[in-house]
Amino acid sequence: MRIPLLIPLIATLTLVVPPTARMGAAPYVQLHVSSVMAERDDLLIQVLVARDKQNQRMRVTAESENYFASSELELQGEYAPRLEIVRFRSLPAGFYEVTGTVYDSRGGVKGSARTSLFVVPK
Repeated sequence: MRIPLLIPLIATLTLVVPPTARMGAAPYVQLHVSSVMAERDDLLIQVLVARDKQNQRMRVTAESENYFASSELELQGEYAPRLEIVRFRSLPAGFYEVTGTVYDSRGGVKGSARTSLFVVPK
């Protein structure tokens, strides 16, 4: 399969079915990333988190077959900013799964979101 043919397909799938969408109540965690980017560019991940006094920390990961990056942030419960931005620098080409998870003080998962992106070789 040729890579140029994948780009419109991925973009179409991303527009038709948003990976973090849920029916009913607003999602606890939402991830906003570009669905396609160029190799060696920085990945910016916007993470929207519902305010909750039990929010203790957040972990964001980007993982492909040959690459893994992770970032952990302390949250200050209901006083934490609703938007956090995480940057992973210079990603190599590949298909990535990006995950954002919020934990309470006991380490229990309060909410999670997942999305995918394609990093195109230069």
